[in-house]
Amino acid sequence: MIFLKCVAVAVISYLLGSVNASIIISKKFQAKDIRESNSGNAGATNMLRTYGKKYGAITFLCDVIKIFLAAAIAFALIGKDAFYDNSYLFLSIAGLFCVLGHLYPCFFGFKGGKGVAVCTGMVFMIDWRVALVLFAVFLIVVFVSKYISLGSVIIALLYPVLTVIMFKENSLTLAATVSQNRWLAGAIALVFTAIVLIKHIPNIKRIINKTESKI
Repeated sequence: MIFLKCVAVAVISYLLGSVNASIIISKKFQAKDIRESNSGNAGATNMLRTYGKKYGAITFLCDVIKIFLAAAIAFALIGKDAFYDNSYLFLSIAGLFCVLGHLYPCFFGFKGGKGVAVCTGMVFMIDWRVALVLFAVFLIVVFVSKYISLGSVIIALLYPVLTVIMFKENSLTLAATVSQNRWLAGAIALVFTAIVLIKHIPNIKRIINKTESKI
């Protein structure tokens, strides 16, 4: 039964993730698909660069909201007790498939964003302490370098490290030792790191070549 519930959470989360705010907003209010502008990325950063702070902020907020909706649905389907017993695992399932939907939206030809905003929302749900540290690092990196992409890459690399260091014992209670659960949580976090890094390969190349766009 729990397996089927997890499958349902995965499917619903993917569909939620596929609702790409940047594409919908750009088509509705600017009569143009955001993927046809600047970097071609369907995300908050490209909306910021193309249409300004207002649309960038709205897009970011919408992307974060859908990850919280995915988590709420996971909570409702799994059930309170089972959910809290392994909140890290269930939130990660919801988060992973919501991110995959954002990256490869079935409603928009499987061409979406880079998943930074939805990953940010997921980290805040899983462990707000880790999220605050990552957010502070992101702000510092962006302030110094003026590269949003560099900030995204650095916090993606830090995420599994901080997950292992700041692991909460009651967030993952599988039949294993605390140490094993700690490293399992780190491995799960590493999956999200890989997703963000793969999607940012073009940005990394441009940063190295000093051709990446700054704020």
